[in-house]
Amino acid sequence: MASPEFVEQQLGGWAYDPPVNVRSMRPDEIDAAISVWREANIARGAPHGPERTARIRAKLSAPDALPFVALRPDIVGMALAEPGRLGDDAGEPDPALLHISMVFVRPAVQRTGVGLPMVLHILAVARSTSYQRVDIWTARENSPARRLYERAGMTLTGRTAPLRSSLALQYESFLSDGEASRT
Repeated sequence: MASPEFVEQQLGGWAYDPPVNVRSMRPDEIDAAISVWREANIARGAPHGPERTARIRAKLSAPDALPFVALRPDIVGMALAEPGRLGDDAGEPDPALLHISMVFVRPAVQRTGVGLPMVLHILAVARSTSYQRVDIWTARENSPARRLYERAGMTLTGRTAPLRSSLALQYESFLSDGEASRT
């Protein structure tokens, strides 16, 4: 996993008070992570019912899931990365791609330095587990998320996908060949 020193170096001198600790989520933290997800969705006007909540619980518990939490000292953020897939995420697993499927921060601490350490931590984990690239999709009008991914060094791919009332944009980060070559 990414060391605190690595993430601090990647933050480029940004210091947050209080600091954020990002680590892999433990099984007993699923309810707290779902609480973060739920609060953030309610705050953005997109509450979800029990069926969607059950799907998120299943995704966080999947054997190939890489769930993370951000602590300050309590859980204030959650993220999930999963093995990517070929063919617009519908095909066979793509061993070179790690897909970030969600990044959520409690509304009370949004824009206080929680999201960037989480995304940087996922990029570091991807490097250490030999992925060659990482991607994420976000809504075109989600400017805070877009700024977050750009600050983490991710760039737009030019690929889009329709949403109910908007357009999703794909961001991607290519990891250096020396650190992420698959064998």
